[in-house]
Amino acid sequence: MRISTTVLGIFLSMAMHAQTHQIEKHNGQKIDVNFIKFQNNLLLYSPVGSTVEYKISKYAVAYLHDKKTSHSEMITPKVMLNSKKDFEKVTVIEPEHSIGLDSKKELVVYEGINKGGTNFFINEQSIRKIKYKVAEMGFPFVVIVDKNNGKFRVIAYNY
Repeated sequence: MRISTTVLGIFLSMAMHAQTHQIEKHNGQKIDVNFIKFQNNLLLYSPVGSTVEYKISKYAVAYLHDKKTSHSEMITPKVMLNSKKDFEKVTVIEPEHSIGLDSKKELVVYEGINKGGTNFFINEQSIRKIKYKVAEMGFPFVVIVDKNNGKFRVIAYNY
């Protein structure tokens, strides 16, 4: 009897101390979660009633709502691209920061080499060319997967 009362008390206290939050993604999806922490541009959480830890990129999350205090925290603003002129709004992210983003499109962009250009100048021009091409297609995020002999293989992401 004592053991069952203790176990019941533990379960009730766990339920009362659970960090119930709601993640609101930029695509409108809302997920009820137990928020754990931020780590390296990733939001760590576990679904309500589970102990499994999941990750989602901060770029996919618009708001984190705390249900206990009714406090909302804006994580990232939504990036809206209207034309290819908005290429500066495109963000180059690491592959692990694409968790939770959708609409993948793989592209190949060739590096244009100017005579007498330095490696730094060539790299900056290539990144700009990648951003310009991705913005033209309406994708706010890009991951550079591979660079080989002046050819960049990239993956573009949307919300």
